[in-house]
Amino acid sequence: MNYFRQLTIAVLHPGTEAGSALDRNNRITVFAFAILPGLSPNFNSFILLASMVWGLYCLATGRLALNLSRSDRLVAIGMSIYPLVMIASIFINPPYSEELDWIFRLLPFFSVWLILPRMRQSPDGRLLPLFILGAGIGMIVTFLFSLLQIMFLMSRAEAGTSNAALLGIIGVLFGGIALLNVQSPRSVEQRIAILGYAAGLGCVLLSGTRSAWLVIPVHIVIFFWYFRKHSFHLSLRSLAITGSLLLAGLITLGSGQILDRIEALQGDLTTLERSDGEITSLSARFALYKGALSAIRKDPLTGYGPQNRMTSVLAELPDSIRQQLPFSHVHNGFLTAGIDAGVFGIAALSLMLLTPVIGAWRKEPGPGRDLAIALALLLFSSYVITGSFGIMFNQKALDPIFAYMVALICVDRGSTRFAPVVRS
Repeated sequence: MNYFRQLTIAVLHPGTEAGSALDRNNRITVFAFAILPGLSPNFNSFILLASMVWGLYCLATGRLALNLSRSDRLVAIGMSIYPLVMIASIFINPPYSEELDWIFRLLPFFSVWLILPRMRQSPDGRLLPLFILGAGIGMIVTFLFSLLQIMFLMSRAEAGTSNAALLGIIGVLFGGIALLNVQSPRSVEQRIAILGYAAGLGCVLLSGTRSAWLVIPVHIVIFFWYFRKHSFHLSLRSLAITGSLLLAGLITLGSGQILDRIEALQGDLTTLERSDGEITSLSARFALYKGALSAIRKDPLTGYGPQNRMTSVLAELPDSIRQQLPFSHVHNGFLTAGIDAGVFGIAALSLMLLTPVIGAWRKEPGPGRDLAIALALLLFSSYVITGSFGIMFNQKALDPIFAYMVALICVDRGSTRFAPVVRS
């Protein structure tokens, strides 16, 4: 309990240095943002929007300067191209429908311009360790919530996200982020790191999100690269024993969900071989992919606008299955961008997905650069792999998470060394 009292002080205490009030507010915001995704993603949207409004006010009144480096500007421009392309597509492609709503959804991608100057008011190396620690704590609480849902309410856990697939994406991403805290010299933070990673994987298993399963081996490769370069304070024997026990426990808890999802996939594959017209999760995806590709071939330059997305896709499908596909996207982020804005949409999306890697790679060599690259690769791989089979953007949770993490990846210098949140 002494550690958590010290943690409360580390987060809430304003300090004595100049700009300490802004630094304290940054710490509170970053810590809350890391904890909340699996519990209430709408609060993440609120935090990002409030940070953008406050950042705009501070820049307009001169309380903050737009002190973005050349690399920061490159990242911010790369982030901004995607929403600008989508907004142009909205107005190029009538009929117009809820265009203001679509524009409002795209605002998070402009946030780097507004929130990065505020984040820079905190000393180097203070915010990222707090975010990593918060991710571990948030995943532990989210896993307990998910476990209760599986035990008493649902066949697939959703936690506070209202979407099992969304929980799977958040679990694999924030669980991976949490594990980076194994490098902390504080034993409590090491335990939170390991438990947070296990809890994130538990959320993935209990949610039954098969696309998130594919991300796990890619993340393991990223961990091998990062931890090979940076020593951590746990013995390999201790880590192996702890990891094996947690893995065995997770498999035991999630075995039913894993078998159910594998059987469901086998059933879908069997159905594909028949020609009785039955629509399953897998056949629906194939139908949507086919309709999307056909629509993109007809208008590869400007697309159809996000407001006409599903109308244009369903128009390419037979009447017999059209009414059985009540979706708002085609379960592939790249095809969705192609429908919305043609090849320019796909190019803009690809550039935006690469912005965290670009921002991290362009830092000066050092431990801060390595940590930023690890975070960027975890973020990039999570969105690309899961988004290739399901949701990627146009979500209240996933859009602000991506934008906020891009700003966090940019905030520290490459020479910044990792330090525990509670240092005394």
